[in-house]
Amino acid sequence: MQGGTMTEIDETAGMSEAGRHEWELMVAGEVYQDSHPDIERKRAEAKRLFVEYNKTDYEDVERRREIMERLFKSIGEDVFIEPNFRCEVGRNITIGSHAYINFDCVMLDNAPITLGDYVWIAPMVGLFATNHALDFEERKNGACQAKPIVIGNGVWLGGHVTVLGGVTIGDGAVIGAGAVVTHDIPANCIAVGNPARVLREITDEDRTGFMERIKARDAA
Repeated sequence: MQGGTMTEIDETAGMSEAGRHEWELMVAGEVYQDSHPDIERKRAEAKRLFVEYNKTDYEDVERRREIMERLFKSIGEDVFIEPNFRCEVGRNITIGSHAYINFDCVMLDNAPITLGDYVWIAPMVGLFATNHALDFEERKNGACQAKPIVIGNGVWLGGHVTVLGGVTIGDGAVIGAGAVVTHDIPANCIAVGNPARVLREITDEDRTGFMERIKARDAA
């Protein structure tokens, strides 16, 4: 991943001792109290930022960049995010350079979510790093557990794709529209379905001659 702008912030600053402990459990992948007031406060801070971002004009490049740098842990160059983007706390999201995130993306980043360079995300995609407890008594009292999501360089996620916590998608992979990714996907392959399964590898046979045509056109 190319270097991005990273904003160094102590996310637990101002939290109570209990809130700091729940945050540390959250990002470590342990069961934590999602309803703790300190975590709710971080969620509200993120919401104010992404709501503000979604109201910006496309041409207001500097303002959009400023908000992204405040919202995310790290942001690369040439990143474009369409409205209406939404996230959980924002500060656990790292986005590489030349990424494009289409309309209505949702990232529940209670654990780290990392996007490589040249990641393309189609409309209505969800990256859901966190999960509620299965037991009802635990669930209604705020028990959750989050696992990291890693999206490699050059990955394309089709429309309405869902990626669950604990998943790594390898470089260059393509995930077909509507897929639900519950386990790791190797690099340079096509995966489809619910749960997503590898359909085949991407090979030289998938090239259309586009690059050669553009090169010849530009050289003329």
